[in-house]
Amino acid sequence: MARLWCRVTHPLRRNWRRGALLLVSVVAGHLALIVHPQPLFAHSLQRGNVVLYARAPLPPEAVPILDDAVRRISRSPLYDPARTHHVFLCDTPTLYGFFTLWKQRSGGVTDTWAWGNAFIRPTNIAHNAVIGASGVEKAAPRTLAYYLAHEVSHAMTADHTGRVAFRSLAAFQKEGYADYVGFAEPVDLAKGRADFIAGTADMDPQKSGHYDRYRLLVGYLLQERRMSVDDLLAKRLDQSQIERELLTARLNR
Repeated sequence: MARLWCRVTHPLRRNWRRGALLLVSVVAGHLALIVHPQPLFAHSLQRGNVVLYARAPLPPEAVPILDDAVRRISRSPLYDPARTHHVFLCDTPTLYGFFTLWKQRSGGVTDTWAWGNAFIRPTNIAHNAVIGASGVEKAAPRTLAYYLAHEVSHAMTADHTGRVAFRSLAAFQKEGYADYVGFAEPVDLAKGRADFIAGTADMDPQKSGHYDRYRLLVGYLLQERRMSVDDLLAKRLDQSQIERELLTARLNR
C-alpha cells in the first residue's frame, strides 16, 4: 500500500512543481516587462526628458503634445531635467490591462515601485485625447498632454519622497499634486469651494474618476496657505481637517 501511495503521489508532486515553476516564470516575465516594456513598443519620440513609446509610428501631432506635457512638469519644483521619464501608449485595452491589472479602467498608471514607467490607455493623438474605458474620448481640459504630465508627476513625486514614503501619503496628496501639475494652472479656490459645498459630480473622485476635490485641497495649501511642495509631501496629511479649514477660510482674491 505504501509503495502504491508513493507511485501516485510522485507524479502529483512533479506536476505541482511544474505548475509552481510555470507560475513563477509568468510572474517574473510580467514584472520584467513592467520594468522594461520597450521590447513591445517599436517606436519612440523624445522631447526634453520625457520619452513617449508606441507600437505604431507616432504622428506629427505627438510633438506639440509632448512639448506641452514637458512644459507642464517643468513648472514643478520637483522637475529634474537630468531624469529621463518613460511613458508607454497602450493602443488596446488588453495591452493596457496587461500593465495595469485591476486599474485597467483608469486613464493612466505609473509604476512608482520600480523605475517610474507610466502607461496610458488607448489614445487619439490627432485629437490630443485619451479614450476612456467607455470608448468615448476624454474632453478638454483632460487632454493627452494632461494625462502625460499627471503620470510623470507621480514618478517625480516618488523620486522626491522615496518609494516607501510615497505610498504612505494620503490619496489627496498624491493625486491632487499630480493633477495640480497636470492642469498647469492655479486653482480657482472660490469656485472650487462652491463646487465642493454644492457636491458637484466632479468633486467625488469615486463617482467621477476625477481628482478635482484633491486638486482643490492641494491648491488651497499651496496658494492660500503658502505651503511649499516639500512640506506638502513631507508626511501624510489629514484630508478631513484640511477640508474643514477650507470651508471656513477667508480666501484671498
